[in-house]
Amino acid sequence: MTTVFTELQDFLLARRAEMLAELAQSVQRQSAGYARLAQEELLPTMSMTIEALAEAIGNQDLLPFIAHAEALGEMRAYEGFMLTDVLVAVNIFRNLTWDALEDFAARQPACTIEIARIVEDMIGQFKRAMVTSFSQTYNQLYDQLRDQAEQIVVQQETIRELSTPILPLYQDILVLPLIGAIDSSRAGQMMERLLTAIAERQSDIVIIDITGVPVIDTAVANYLLQTARAAQLIGAQVILVGIGPEIAQTIVQLGVDLSGIAIGANLQNGIELALRRLGKQIRQR
Repeated sequence: MTTVFTELQDFLLARRAEMLAELAQSVQRQSAGYARLAQEELLPTMSMTIEALAEAIGNQDLLPFIAHAEALGEMRAYEGFMLTDVLVAVNIFRNLTWDALEDFAARQPACTIEIARIVEDMIGQFKRAMVTSFSQTYNQLYDQLRDQAEQIVVQQETIRELSTPILPLYQDILVLPLIGAIDSSRAGQMMERLLTAIAERQSDIVIIDITGVPVIDTAVANYLLQTARAAQLIGAQVILVGIGPEIAQTIVQLGVDLSGIAIGANLQNGIELALRRLGKQIRQR
């Protein structure tokens, strides 16, 4: 029987070029994942697969064939293939091997059903090893991407918090200095953090400093008004400071109603106004 296995090995190696061409064409026809690769990228690994099977049959040593399957499954996962792509390729490889086995059996009477079962078992173990390796690698990559996505969310939250600091300036006084553009996401986060800080510290006055806000449009103005009114609803007075000439002109053109909100020229002026409302003042020694 060893002679038959050796002959089958030689037969498969002799038909390698024919099997390789059919394998590459069929896989690319039936699999979207393989279709996006050039044949030059596919042929080396496919040729190695045919050779590894032939050697496993001839040497009756399955370990190198299984190791090749595991490496191939891992590689396909890293390349972004889907499990269906892997299964399509393995099934086509199995069918081509059976075609070659039938041709060999027609020429070699010693090729019995037992030999066919041995070859089928080898391909089955190859398939299991490749699918297992692919799935394990795919899951590891998924976990890594999920962890990275969670880290990005945490980092973004940290950045948002740093970009919207709420500073306890004095007893009962909070300062909210705004820097950079304000969008709907940041505005919602800003309002939530400010209201939480007011409730936790029982603050009476909030100074909102927009010196660092480059542009005021209708949306930004509405965000500021909503934040100010929400603060007032829970008992805090609002002082808006840092309105430059260009922003002042824009607010007037937009017809934004700032009645009910105290205005200060700058942060220093806002602090003085806040202290006066608390019956306090800054004295020079």
